[in-house]
Amino acid sequence: MDRIGDIMGKWHRHRELEVYLTTFDGAQHLRLHGWLKRNDCLIKAENISDNDDYFGTFMIYITENQLEKLKDQNKERSLFIDLEVMSTESKRWDLLQDIKKKEREDMFDKIQNFIFSFQIRDKEDIQKFLTQANETSLALFKKDDDFINEYVETSEMSKEDKLKDLELMIETFVEEERYEDCAFLVKIKEKIEKHYKLKVIKNKNNE
Repeated sequence: MDRIGDIMGKWHRHRELEVYLTTFDGAQHLRLHGWLKRNDCLIKAENISDNDDYFGTFMIYITENQLEKLKDQNKERSLFIDLEVMSTESKRWDLLQDIKKKEREDMFDKIQNFIFSFQIRDKEDIQKFLTQANETSLALFKKDDDFINEYVETSEMSKEDKLKDLELMIETFVEEERYEDCAFLVKIKEKIEKHYKLKVIKNKNNE
């Protein structure tokens, strides 16, 4: 429940602007996800399409200061390929319709699309968000070994954040008795531990 309370607090602090971000590939998507997490931005929706034009999208809530910081960081780190601020309901609707049109055009020759999006109103909605976020992350890990490697090796998230996220997912799946999924996530945890151990050894050898 503490996690839900934390997210509710973020929701009330960061609802000034709703922003739509597009990523080019899995590596960029992961970098952006890490940046948003480190900078306390609320992710309202995440879409993994992996088509010819783009890899995925985020809909986030962000303050004006954070938005300017994100734009500056994009010049150095290439965090996204497109950004659009949702200033009106009609603009948001037009954008969502455009996304759905593209998805319909690609549905016969593109891989499965993982998407979740809903209005956050109370703690029940936050719980739904966490559940769907876990399912999306698990599906993405299972979909591509390269994405697992990028998650393990990225410097956009700390070792502690990676392990904490996985532990929370494992706790949820244990409650649901999804032990195969738990075992799968434990293996990713082990890869993270091994990666950072080797990193420490390498740094010592270079001293």
